[in-house]
Amino acid sequence: MSGGGGSSGQNFCSSNAGFSGTPLWKLKQQGQLPNHFQAAEEAKALQAQEQREEEEAAATLRVVVDAVSLGRVEYNLVRHLIVKDLRKVAARSKISLPTTGLFENKAPLQLFALFDGQSSAEGPGPMAAECCAKTLLPKLLRNMSAIPQGYENATFVKACLKKAFEDLDKEVLRNQPSIQDGCGGAVALLVGEKLFTAVCGKCELVLIEAGQRRGVKQDPCKAVSMGSHQGSWSIPEDQKFLVDNGGMVFPGENGKLMTSNPQGHTTAVSRSIGDRAWKGSMGGLPGSLKLVRSVPETRYTDLSWAERHVALMLTSAPVSQIPTDQASVTIADFEQKPRAASGEIASRAATVPQNGQAQCTTIVAFFVPKDDKLIAEPAAKRMKKEAESVRLRHIVVRHQDCSSPFDPVRNVPVSRSAQEAEAILRQALQELILEAKTIKLPAGKKPSAAAFQPTPKFTSLCKELSECNTAQKGGGMIGDLGWLQPDELKSRFGPAFSEAAKMLNPGQWSDLATSEMGIHIFQRIA
Repeated sequence: MSGGGGSSGQNFCSSNAGFSGTPLWKLKQQGQLPNHFQAAEEAKALQAQEQREEEEAAATLRVVVDAVSLGRVEYNLVRHLIVKDLRKVAARSKISLPTTGLFENKAPLQLFALFDGQSSAEGPGPMAAECCAKTLLPKLLRNMSAIPQGYENATFVKACLKKAFEDLDKEVLRNQPSIQDGCGGAVALLVGEKLFTAVCGKCELVLIEAGQRRGVKQDPCKAVSMGSHQGSWSIPEDQKFLVDNGGMVFPGENGKLMTSNPQGHTTAVSRSIGDRAWKGSMGGLPGSLKLVRSVPETRYTDLSWAERHVALMLTSAPVSQIPTDQASVTIADFEQKPRAASGEIASRAATVPQNGQAQCTTIVAFFVPKDDKLIAEPAAKRMKKEAESVRLRHIVVRHQDCSSPFDPVRNVPVSRSAQEAEAILRQALQELILEAKTIKLPAGKKPSAAAFQPTPKFTSLCKELSECNTAQKGGGMIGDLGWLQPDELKSRFGPAFSEAAKMLNPGQWSDLATSEMGIHIFQRIA
């Protein structure tokens, strides 16, 4: 039936026309799927393939990373960044990154950076470091997005890092007139298994290499500096640059080489971002000379993931004064435990007398050994594993900032700081790790929970230190939290604690973990 302005039912065409009642799988089989359906199915399949590739890359190229900052300073002089997935940041910013060359197959992109206002020519200050930390990501991502097609190689990625430092210097000097201070910087960019580093000033960036194995023994880890300690005018080209621009070099205290500007200020800093009184016309101050550059030292390293190359360490200027061989020993002692490692290194630097008013910041990133089984496992099996319950035993030390600063075992209030709680547990963890190295588990079959009974050292430390009622349990139940479902882990202890627990195999000790209850170390026993 039709009428004046109506349309006939014969002229109406449904998207299901001609296929009524035919299943979608049958249409695919017959090749009769409409184009828009087919395009959607192809897009869905491509998206699934890309997700699988990302999961495979992430499963094999993992890092565990953390940072600790200690010191009694009025302002936050050191800023740091930890970006575990730079691609997600680019996507949120609507920035398209290269997809070929070094970036093909969506190679994981990770960034660790530190900007230190103590590595400056004008004296310590917080503003340049804060500005750099806020603006590094957009500047670096824009530089990477501008790499010409066909040139996605190490040379151009290094150039992107160098250009980012140049952009940061211009940002401080030209767009932020209120900023008078300066800062040093250390940046590590991981593109798949390629490491790109850039260091400017007295900050330090160190690559930790495994010691050479000699039969059953292994040499200590070796620390390789990525910045050559720029902070003492030790680079010949810096001295030449200085003299060519009207400056002069003279000896200072402890053998340091110094220079001075027309205002009569002296400095031993060779390179920094900002510091307008030392940047000539760029700094906008009449009569100033350009005596300091912001050019970073850039390097490129092919990583032997978690085999030859063990970890990365980024430190502020005061920490860089600690011998790197000491730091490498600490990193080896706290293998795959970045919170404990970075805290111990920063704490050691903070106890040096001349660092009494300094800010000691350390970032440690461990390369996690590859696990090809993770790639081979179907997604459903991996999800099932993640949903499994775990059984843990722990030691917890409370502090004044936790939700309940009260020790229920000794029935007393707690007044220690979180830093003090961490220091107590770092020592305990080190003792437990040393003890674990002397314990031989049953050979052959997978050890049962019975093989992980509380050791004498754990029993002693738990009774002495733990501020949880589980420390009062007897025998093999001391410190035992029982079986915990993933949801229960998250609700009781928080997502970070839950993630740390899932990463452990039975018998392994965790890194330091924080919850509302306090600071924990725990062992997975099943």
